[in-house]
Amino acid sequence: MELKVIKRNLNKENYNPEKIIKVVAAAGLSQESAKALSDRVSGWLEKRGKPEVTSLQIRDKVIVEIQKIDRGAARKFIWYEKYRDKNYGVNY
Repeated sequence: MELKVIKRNLNKENYNPEKIIKVVAAAGLSQESAKALSDRVSGWLEKRGKPEVTSLQIRDKVIVEIQKIDRGAARKFIWYEKYRDKNYGVNY
């Protein structure tokens, strides 16, 4: 079963764990830690067993997992996501 991600603009695309690795590495995680985090998120998605997930649900899970690994990288990731949210009108 191909997992589809519902983007903020409501387009759908195939789930790509490499995107998680890229963004959390940019926030400061090592490639090894970024891959481990991506694997945890992918495992969580498999356990859910649903064919679709929103990008915001993935983001929230990434925030939970990145805080367990590196709080500094977590702060950078959260700051970046809040900056992006302003462009899409997402409020907290």
